[in-house]
Amino acid sequence: MAGPDEPPSEAPSESPAEPRTESLIGPSAGPEAGPPAGSSAAPLTESPAGPSAAPLTESPAGPSAESSPGLLAEPSAGAQVPPSVLRSWDQAEARLFPLVMAQPEVYEQALGLVRQLLERLRETCPDLPALLAAHERGADLVADLSAAEAAAGFGGRAEVIAAAACAMRYRELVALITARRRVAALDRARADGLAWTVVEESGSPDRAPYVPYQRVEAEVGTGRAVVVSIGPDETLSRAVYRLDAGQVDVASGALSIGDELGSYLDPADLEAALQRARA
Repeated sequence: MAGPDEPPSEAPSESPAEPRTESLIGPSAGPEAGPPAGSSAAPLTESPAGPSAAPLTESPAGPSAESSPGLLAEPSAGAQVPPSVLRSWDQAEARLFPLVMAQPEVYEQALGLVRQLLERLRETCPDLPALLAAHERGADLVADLSAAEAAAGFGGRAEVIAAAACAMRYRELVALITARRRVAALDRARADGLAWTVVEESGSPDRAPYVPYQRVEAEVGTGRAVVVSIGPDETLSRAVYRLDAGQVDVASGALSIGDELGSYLDPADLEAALQRARA
């Protein structure tokens, strides 16, 4: 079985079309959507723990979007975002989301500003360093958009709105970086004459199920993929191994998650199912 690919320190200048992700404001306009995963770089948000686990959705890019914010993850050691910044972005979304019940009109107005600012960030922040520079401007980002709306009651929330928009742009950039890595992994495997390769891996199987583990393997020629996940069972006492079908777009690197192929308690059963899925 191929090992995990080392992530590049920088994203290439050429890229597939960018996915658009709006975890607070609904589905994206691009091919992939959804918030990113937990505290260690993990582009797939769900860590299924067996038959009762929720369906996989990729993050920040995937076939379906989640409606509430999730923890942000650093995509690579080569593109550092300070943990304090990631936490501030998480907290901003957490502060906005409760408004949907308490003050729905205010929530909708705030999301309107977030949408506007996200569009601006898409134009001005093509990479993580640019996004970090924009983040440093804080509330001034919102003031640039609409001084009238800020003065109408959003001045006190401008910093939160700016951070929420930065969080969404961050998810999109992580999705783009992750897609590029998948394409690069397929290119390397093709050059090496491999039929299948690992295009994405999160966590370590040695630490599962206490730390969730996921791996995406893809057929080099077609992009046909399988997703291997290890998580805890309902009692949190033993590992459950899950296998899902998937498809990697060999041109863009976009990942779509398909049907669950099986859930197993014995790793030997998982390996046998994996061999059948690759056939």
